[in-house]
Amino acid sequence: MNAQVISTWLRRQYDFLASCRLAVVLLAVLTAMLTVYLLVPQLDPTDAEALRRWEETSGTAARLARALGLTDVQHSWLLFGTYVLLFVNLLLCMIRRFRVVVRLYRFPESPPVVSPLWLQRQVSGTGLGPEAAATAIRRRGYRTLVSGNTIYGRRGRLAIVGHWVFHLSFLVLIVGGMWVAAAPDGFRGTVGVGEGEPFDLHKTPFLATKISRSQDLPDLRFKMEKIEVLTEGEQVRSFEAIFSKPEGGQVTVGINRPYRNRPYQVLVHGFGYMPGWVVVNKRGRMLRGAWVKLVPFPEKAEESFSIGTDESTVSVRFFPDYQANGKEARSRSHELLNPRFETSIVWRGKQIFEGLLEPGQRVELGKGQEFFFLPEIRKYTMLGVMQERGHEIIFAGLGIMVLGILLRYARIRKEILVRLGEGSLQVFGRNEILENLFAEEIDRLAADLAEAGPPPRSRKEMA
Repeated sequence: MNAQVISTWLRRQYDFLASCRLAVVLLAVLTAMLTVYLLVPQLDPTDAEALRRWEETSGTAARLARALGLTDVQHSWLLFGTYVLLFVNLLLCMIRRFRVVVRLYRFPESPPVVSPLWLQRQVSGTGLGPEAAATAIRRRGYRTLVSGNTIYGRRGRLAIVGHWVFHLSFLVLIVGGMWVAAAPDGFRGTVGVGEGEPFDLHKTPFLATKISRSQDLPDLRFKMEKIEVLTEGEQVRSFEAIFSKPEGGQVTVGINRPYRNRPYQVLVHGFGYMPGWVVVNKRGRMLRGAWVKLVPFPEKAEESFSIGTDESTVSVRFFPDYQANGKEARSRSHELLNPRFETSIVWRGKQIFEGLLEPGQRVELGKGQEFFFLPEIRKYTMLGVMQERGHEIIFAGLGIMVLGILLRYARIRKEILVRLGEGSLQVFGRNEILENLFAEEIDRLAADLAEAGPPPRSRKEMA
């Protein structure tokens, strides 16, 4: 195999990797992967039991999805490979266009050739010289080049830089995506924390998590001080959680206001109430009891739980501020002003109570046992804790993208060319966007050049 054959083969591979056709295919694959992320259950790869149950219920499709990494798309080899090819494709495209971008950025040594696509205006009855016309063009912010009776002006070189920075931001975003896909120590967890309770990542049981037990995680600790809920009747308008940090100070966290403590991010997903219940004997000794988590947002505050045997259950609907409107029971607010429990109690297969219970109000279960809800009712919030490697890079890429857009459109690239003739001149111009506004600018420039007239003659010329 000679050098020419190798060179031709390499050239073909380069053209393929830098082609728009490959970019379209990769973007289609990426779109399909993100669609799968929304439609296919995303399971913890370390939870073998959950994966086994899902494969048993879904069959061959589940095994294929697992082999392709579609049960954990964010960290799959298929997504990582798509990101790598997109990165190579975009990088080679930028390298291919580098000479063009540099040539457009540099100011030319001679005026360009005017094509029929340029806007054109003609001004008659003027005797302007080249320097006077160049001065009028420079007043509008153009850098000028005078070549005989032709004056060329250009502005907006930063638009070329913005174009390059905008494409560079996509490289940064892809690197961030690759980091997320390849990071082995990322996890997301959800946990409920009540008012006045401390939170410790190493001690709190998560309801849904991807934390490896062998994973050595940095500390994340704080104390839930208060949960503020803004309501309008029964409708929740907003809610926030207030944390106190171990190093001092407080921070407010909402649905769209995360608490960032590197490498973690904490968000509020919902809030609820935690009433406690107990069953006591004749002597008042507690036989059993637990806290109940009732979630009014985004769901209703309803729950059903067992209080003993399988045939003994309590179904409860909670009103944090009870009000009876005719036959309809409702809450005036989400404050604990007049709490009531709409309760149905089935004890050993028989319904022994159905109605409203106040906190502390007791119900006889039989054989000297009593059931009641504790007077202490606390608010709690559902927190989403996330440690995902690469998100900082993605945010940096978005910032670079905004910078590129600003540079691209803050100073739009424009070109003007003026040709001076005997008693008349021609004005040509072109730009990339906003043609109507640029046409008005060309008209104003032509009017200025017409009004400027010839320069005043000296005494020697008059003599």
